[in-house]
Amino acid sequence: MPTPILEVIDPTFLLAIGIFLIAFEALFVSFVVFWFGAAFLIVGIASYFIAFSDGIYQIAAIAIISIILLMALRSKAMELFMKPKKEHNDDFLNEKGVGVIKDGKVYYKATYWDYDSNEQFLEGEKVNVISTHNMTAVIEKR
Repeated sequence: MPTPILEVIDPTFLLAIGIFLIAFEALFVSFVVFWFGAAFLIVGIASYFIAFSDGIYQIAAIAIISIILLMALRSKAMELFMKPKKEHNDDFLNEKGVGVIKDGKVYYKATYWDYDSNEQFLEGEKVNVISTHNMTAVIEKR
């Protein structure tokens, strides 16, 4: 029987490395280290049932399994975990709402806006803001 290149690695040690790598993934959130951790776990569990004759076979199995998992599942995991839970409206100022006439301008969303309207408004009157653009608000009476 040939001399092993590398002593067989203890399955408990492989499991510990796998758990560490999966936990370490939380620092990167790239879903690369996670698959190497999963491969360590798979080979660690398999080492309890399969008698590896050399540690190099365990390392090779880890490398092959991790690359297969990485290629097959990384993009799906990124889509699943990295997509936003709900859409955010980035144009927060250009929404309809209620403003107040103050000092001849419309006070809306903590900003004073010039207004575009043919109607006359009284000081302190609440108005509907239809849209905003270039520091001008389009308003109407409530």
